[in-house]
Amino acid sequence: MAFTVQPCFPADAPGLAATMMGARLTDPHGANMWEDPNSEDIISKAIHRVPWNLVTGRNTKRHQKAIDLATGSVVGYARWCLPSDLAKKSDVWLEAQVAEGTAAERAIYEKQYQVNTKNGQAIGLKGGEMRNYRSAPLEAVDARIMRDGPFLTLDYLTTDPAFWRRGIGSMLVKSGLRIADVHGIKTYVMSEPAALKLYLNLGFELVDTVSTDYSQYGGTEPMVHYFLVRQPCP
Repeated sequence: MAFTVQPCFPADAPGLAATMMGARLTDPHGANMWEDPNSEDIISKAIHRVPWNLVTGRNTKRHQKAIDLATGSVVGYARWCLPSDLAKKSDVWLEAQVAEGTAAERAIYEKQYQVNTKNGQAIGLKGGEMRNYRSAPLEAVDARIMRDGPFLTLDYLTTDPAFWRRGIGSMLVKSGLRIADVHGIKTYVMSEPAALKLYLNLGFELVDTVSTDYSQYGGTEPMVHYFLVRQPCP
C-alpha cells in the first residue's frame, strides 16, 4: 500500500474530520474532553468547521494531508505554523498554503463554522475549570520554549487509526523538516506518548515533559506530554 503527501483543500473536510476526530477519540484523554464522545456526531460537526480553519490564518498556517493512493482517501494530516519572519515572506512553502477562496466561499465556510461552535470552541467540547487545569502547565512550558525560537512548529499531526504504523506520520513530518532545513530554523513539537518514538527517530531532542494528574475531573491516568526540538540539518 502506497501513500503520498498532498496539499489540503476545503473539499477534503470529510476525510480530514474523520481522520482527526477518529484518532482523537481513541485516546482516553481526548475522549474525556467531550460531553458525549459519540464519534458520528463529533465528526459530522467537525466537517463543517474544517474549511474555515483551513482558509484562515493563511500567512502562518501550512496544511498537508496524506492520501492512500489505492483509494484516494485521506489517511493523515499535519498542520504547521511558520515563525513570524518567514510568515512575512510571500514565497515560503506555498504548496502547503490553502487557497484563500472567493468571498462567497469564505462566507459559507465562516457561517458553517459559527453554527458548529460556541464562543470559539467546538459544540460539545468540555471547557471551564478542567480544560484550564489540563492546559495551564502545557502553556507555561510552551511559552518558555518558544522564547528560544524562531521555530517551525508542528501544531497538529494525526493518522487514521486504521493506518497506524504505516509510516504516514513520518512522511508528513519529514515534509515539514525539509522546509525547516532549507531555511535553517529549528523545529518544535509538543507530543503525546504515541508519537514520541517517531520524533526521536527523526532527530528531535526531548527538552521537557509534563505529566498532569486530573483525576479530580474524571481522568483515569495522568496525561503526559513531551516537548521536543530539532536543530536544522545543513
